[in-house]
Amino acid sequence: MKAHIPASMRLTKREKAIVKEYDDSIQNENFMRYVKLSIVALHEQFGFGHDRAADFLGTISRLAEEAEKDEIFWEHIDKIVIEELKLELQRENYKAVDR
Repeated sequence: MKAHIPASMRLTKREKAIVKEYDDSIQNENFMRYVKLSIVALHEQFGFGHDRAADFLGTISRLAEEAEKDEIFWEHIDKIVIEELKLELQRENYKAVDR
């Protein structure tokens, strides 16, 4: 069954842009929270100080930029994490996720 949205209730292009901007800001906020968690974990577990934490931040920022440009980026990440590092994480169905 298809849902019908009356024309009067549909979002305008401007409203869609506002929603996308808000969504992007939430995603960025969540990303930065996990980066901060990672930095604290590296500091507590492995003694990372300012310089090594800054290097990590630079690397993760570079990788995040690459992820935006490379269609199969996450498949490469899975190969490293699952096959090379032997961590028991599940592969994602990137074709379904990245639609």
